[in-house]
Amino acid sequence: MGMEIYLLTNDAPPIQEWQGAIDALAFDVRFLDKREFPHETRFKTECQGKPVLMELVRVDLAYIRDEYPAVIFPEHVLHVHVLRWDMSFAGSVGAYQAAAAYLSLAKGLMIDSEEAKLKTPEEAIKLAREMAVEISALEAAVMALATKPGPKSRS
Repeated sequence: MGMEIYLLTNDAPPIQEWQGAIDALAFDVRFLDKREFPHETRFKTECQGKPVLMELVRVDLAYIRDEYPAVIFPEHVLHVHVLRWDMSFAGSVGAYQAAAAYLSLAKGLMIDSEEAKLKTPEEAIKLAREMAVEISALEAAVMALATKPGPKSRS
């Protein structure tokens, strides 16, 4: 697994409600595992039509306080999970969208490993939408470079 997003909530919504929140936000993430999974598991998703493996693991609040000492965390949080995903363009978009939907449902906070800054559900949703646009543009640019013919050799 590659990147990490920490979800701090006082509720751990079931997968069906989480998928409903994703759908309500019109995000392109589908949980392929239809069974109710415990909130500590790897699960298959489809993001932008591509398979992505994600992992949700419960961690201790003290752990992330140690990881991010400059961040002022809430005094008490019932559920702290780390969401990890395989490194891909679709995985990054899907993880941020899934995290934003989770927070909108559970009314929690998020901290990602890139910015090390707490985000509200509204900020997480905005970031997920921005990332979808930026990552799609980046992916298109990479694909254009990959398919561009190389320089002609002089004989």
